[in-house]
Amino acid sequence: MDTWITDTEQSERFPLYTRGNADEVGPDPFTPLNWSLTWEQGIVPGTAWAWIHLGTFREDEFLWTQPETYGNWGGYFFNQVSVGRVFGYRMPGATPDAIDVSFFGQNPTVPPYVHDSRDDNEECSAALAASMGAILGGAHAALLDEYLAQAKAWRATRPDLANVSDEELVAYGRTSAKWQNPAWDAYAQVVIGAAVGPGIVQGVADAVGKSELGIRVFAALGDVASAGMAEQVWALSRLVRDSADLTAEFDAGVDDIAERLAASPAAADFNAGFAALLEDFGHRGVDEWEISAETWFINPTLALQMIDRVRRQDDSQSPSARLVGPIAQREAAVAELTAAVAGDEATAGMLAAGIAAGQASFRQREGGKNASVMLIQEPKLAFRELGRRMVERGVIESQLDIFQLLDSELDEFLVSPAGWKQALAQRSRDWAELCELDPPYVVMHGEAIPPISTWPRRERRISGDAEVAGAVLKGVAGSPGTITARTRVIADMSQADDLQPGEILVCTTTDPSWVPLFMIASAVICEIGAPGSHSVIVSRELGVPCVVSLSGAGHKLPSGTLVEVDGSTGVVKVVGTA
Repeated sequence: MDTWITDTEQSERFPLYTRGNADEVGPDPFTPLNWSLTWEQGIVPGTAWAWIHLGTFREDEFLWTQPETYGNWGGYFFNQVSVGRVFGYRMPGATPDAIDVSFFGQNPTVPPYVHDSRDDNEECSAALAASMGAILGGAHAALLDEYLAQAKAWRATRPDLANVSDEELVAYGRTSAKWQNPAWDAYAQVVIGAAVGPGIVQGVADAVGKSELGIRVFAALGDVASAGMAEQVWALSRLVRDSADLTAEFDAGVDDIAERLAASPAAADFNAGFAALLEDFGHRGVDEWEISAETWFINPTLALQMIDRVRRQDDSQSPSARLVGPIAQREAAVAELTAAVAGDEATAGMLAAGIAAGQASFRQREGGKNASVMLIQEPKLAFRELGRRMVERGVIESQLDIFQLLDSELDEFLVSPAGWKQALAQRSRDWAELCELDPPYVVMHGEAIPPISTWPRRERRISGDAEVAGAVLKGVAGSPGTITARTRVIADMSQADDLQPGEILVCTTTDPSWVPLFMIASAVICEIGAPGSHSVIVSRELGVPCVVSLSGAGHKLPSGTLVEVDGSTGVVKVVGTA
């Protein structure tokens, strides 16, 4: 297998793509239906419109006949580097290099920016300056509020999926997948604009010689969607911990615990709280931008497993207790930076605006993401029901085989499903093989992509020498705080139970299913990530020091390594070997 059915054409205008920070969005290959429907017709054009509405590009700068804001090879999702660099070049006061770090973290294997005369556009630069000024003035609050209200209205249109026709299932699946077009127009504007406030603050912090304060002013903000989920999980874990009956049920295993809890009078409060968790966050789960992936609503055992892990944490490590220090540090950082520029009225005004906009943007970014993930559950439910019916009729082997169809094949499949069984089963096997491979980190227009048959298997990524005592590693500062403890490398959630309270979690990247581990760990180190990554935002809201974009951390800091993590500077020091 040298190519895959969803491989995209490389853009000549925007030539550079990377897997940098893409693992957070798509750790595994996207299924054909997900890419050809949700992404190509929803998220890809939606992101282009976001760039246009911010003023970064004119509409005619995108081809629209092929994906240019993202790429997909071997099923793997790739971020667009060149588009962001044009943004950094055109935005007054920014640079392509600064945008690289803000969006993708740091990685020396990504080629440097090369100027293209087409990047010059004074009209767009002026429009961007106006947009950034509006963001500092709070313009994105109204944009997000409108989007959140619309997202809830869209979700409310869900029909009774079990009792509609196959054709109606496909129609709803298509419609709901394409909601991501206007959704990502709004959400991506918020994500892109989220770099403005923090950029101003970090610039002031650097100028006055207090660089470490640049991230402290954005810690422990409160009212962040992902953190709210963690608080509900924590509350449920305390119900279990404080009840001998519930503890006994969880000690017996979580595989069939939902049925046992439903029949237990002692679980009434827990069941009510768990139902509320699913109502508020049941759309969250693993691989959230993949429509074949499970959510907690689809598979509640995933959420019960989270509670099972968190119940082992001591009461003193509650989210609210952990936040006492970070809240005080945030307030002190704001006061210290403000005092440092007190004699400069213009700088003081910019700092105040940057702090306000930055703090709002982190809340808005997670709120927008939560709404977009909520919407992406709708095609998941529709196509899973279609898959269930087709298995029942003997048309396909597995419910998930339905996601191996391209959107362009759906109509033919409905009219004449006979003959698809073996073809889709084979695609599922091929897709599973892709999941075991390590795609190229960088794709550049004009340079051949290595045939898929030559891609190494994933397990080879963890090879390399461990660092010796005294070594100092530099990543990107994520969440403030300093911790010295032993590391625990977690490759995926199948290893989650290996993490013990107080250990430092070392991983490639995270999604919401990892949040309980943040509540157990004393600190987090991610190989991939940027200042606005999920791992960073959640760490700040849970009072957990975090360093991201530390390439090779999994083999440089094997389980048992004693390290000191400084989340304010991004520095990790090896104190003792494993």
